[in-house]
Amino acid sequence: MERELILNALSIFNLKEDVKVEAIRNAYFEKMDQKQFKRIILSDQHLEREFLKYHGSYLILLKHYSKIGGETYFSNYPSDLIFKFFFNQGIYYLINRQYMKASEKLDDAYKINNKDVLLLIYIGILLMKRKNYYAAEKYFLNAITIDKNNDDAFFYLGENYYRAGKLKKAINMFETSKNLNPLKTAPAFKIKEIEERINEETGYVSKTSFISKLISFFKK
Repeated sequence: MERELILNALSIFNLKEDVKVEAIRNAYFEKMDQKQFKRIILSDQHLEREFLKYHGSYLILLKHYSKIGGETYFSNYPSDLIFKFFFNQGIYYLINRQYMKASEKLDDAYKINNKDVLLLIYIGILLMKRKNYYAAEKYFLNAITIDKNNDDAFFYLGENYYRAGKLKKAINMFETSKNLNPLKTAPAFKIKEIEERINEETGYVSKTSFISKLISFFKK
């Protein structure tokens, strides 16, 4: 059963059983460096499954080769690969909604490189999911400071403001995200959703105000 698991994990990277550990590591990082993973992949089920497939298979192989003495810990890895692995671990746990573990791994990655825009956005998303909107805002703003053309940073900052109840700020961020990436449909849907919410709330206030005035009139 375990051997079948190992062989299946190797096949994910198109590798055979007698492959060296270095080749496994290279194949893993090559897969994870694909362009499709250079954006926020959350909510895209196809990309999430692809990510989990590659990273999960690598974890299986990492555990196996550690057991037989064919793999050392990350002390021999270049710092950029250590960063990428911790970063991927964080996303792996984030997708699986293990937010505490995700926080630990993303923080480990942040200690190595605190200027990576994609990492800053993911940390912001994690904080937002934990309803820490103030802290999340800072990470999104840091990402925007580094890359003013990153539509994902503006989109998730808008989402953060929306969840925090700052609707006008949210609309502004979604508008910017839409302008930066006109092909992305999500910002337009969010703007429409917020405008409908504002109209409902405004309509409710108007009705309440009208009823209050009517009661006051009959009391005279």
